[in-house]
Amino acid sequence: MNGYPLALLACWTLGVGGSHILGVFVGVHRSQLLVHLAVARVLLQRGHQLTLVTTLPLEDEYDWLAANITHFLVPWELPKEQQLLPEPNFVSRLQWTLARLELSGQLLEQPAWLQFMHATPTTPYDLLLLGYHFNDHLLGVAAHFDGPVAIISTQQPIGFVHSLLGNPEERSYVTQPYDSQQRTGLAGCIFGLWEKLSELLARRVMQRIYSAHFPPPRYPSFEAMRRRVVLALNNHHMISEGPIGPLLPGMLDIGGIVVEQTTRAMHLEADRPFILFSLGTRFSWRTSPAHLEHSIVEAFGQLPDYDIYWTYDGAHASEICSAHPHIKLARWWPQAQLLAQPHARLFITHGGKGSLSEALYHGVPLLGLPLLGDQRPNLQKMQAKGWGLTLQLANVTQAELLGAIKRLLLEDSFRQSIRRKSQLYRDRPLNASALTAYWLEYVIRHKGAQHLAGNARHLNFWQRQLLDVRIVVYGSLGLLVAAALWLNRRLDRAIE
Repeated sequence: MNGYPLALLACWTLGVGGSHILGVFVGVHRSQLLVHLAVARVLLQRGHQLTLVTTLPLEDEYDWLAANITHFLVPWELPKEQQLLPEPNFVSRLQWTLARLELSGQLLEQPAWLQFMHATPTTPYDLLLLGYHFNDHLLGVAAHFDGPVAIISTQQPIGFVHSLLGNPEERSYVTQPYDSQQRTGLAGCIFGLWEKLSELLARRVMQRIYSAHFPPPRYPSFEAMRRRVVLALNNHHMISEGPIGPLLPGMLDIGGIVVEQTTRAMHLEADRPFILFSLGTRFSWRTSPAHLEHSIVEAFGQLPDYDIYWTYDGAHASEICSAHPHIKLARWWPQAQLLAQPHARLFITHGGKGSLSEALYHGVPLLGLPLLGDQRPNLQKMQAKGWGLTLQLANVTQAELLGAIKRLLLEDSFRQSIRRKSQLYRDRPLNASALTAYWLEYVIRHKGAQHLAGNARHLNFWQRQLLDVRIVVYGSLGLLVAAALWLNRRLDRAIE
């Protein structure tokens, strides 16, 4: 990228020295934690001191975390989601979300969390990095330590993130990541109103949790703390992934940062084309239906010209490998490193945002087998862009799977389509790591950088949407039309 070394040098010379930064990355899955830790690694490379609070252990591959860092582990998690979850309706999804939000407050009662909060009560943190996932109540940590806040979102920004920053939400033409039908126009606006209602209900739950654990007058109000957020780092790249929409200066795309911060080398044993197959960290083959595993093994067995790297934790590893030597099983494969290899031909994935970002970065076609959450709309958008195909995992057959794989391997249009977008994904004035470093240090240099915030977040929903003005304008128009019709009827009667 032209100019990148000079831009990075400029970013470096504007540094703020060894600031003390607190990262709260709790209640997330391993794939989401990877995004948060990539941001943490950027800050460590810049010489900052970090304190990390996580609900997942930091595994051996994170050996870089040993220096200049303090780690608090809070061993807690929400109940597991059901695998192969059927598509829920709006009401059941809202009920499920609110029920899980009610449980999320239990984290703040864990002994390890209380130990962290009270171990060093006078520690001056220059910045709080909050791994964001419907957890506005955790902004109380910033209230406790009296510091500015930046959030890390692991996907395209959703309504919750937009409202935190006061970013405009143009629902008529900006589709939402959780909308499986990707609505625009009037349907998009109606869906947006439903999302806003859901957001307001969820915010009431989070406000209740916040008030219980960060009560006044010792702490600022819940809304005051929401306005303290000045920066949102989104694991997304709007130009290549879409949709294009308005963004305030505090809304930053850092899609690709995980790939940039992955350094562990991966060497293939043979010079052969290969397929990578992983359904993510939340799926287990130990509890999956037997017919599903059988269908997949039979389909893979008919592809002897390709090595298949399968993330597998089931009970039949030895039998599968004995019958099919080209199938290579492991509990974990380094996804990003494998996809970077020139012989990667296909990535079969559940459609998590991180997996799609890695495939896009390296230009590898996709076969989607969604499980739950935003994976279905993620893969629907992927297929619409011509990057691959999608099947339904719950009832996929051997013939369907094999047919889709062969089509993706033989038709070059899929590879060409995703490679064109991969070029856009990489072509930036600053890569995601340099952009992250600059703007986080900018917030520290400017003591919270409240000037980045938009005025819109000081307005309520009615004011932001000009509903009072619209009611007056359209109401007046309605009255004029009604008056005209009334006069017309009176004139008709007078003439008669």
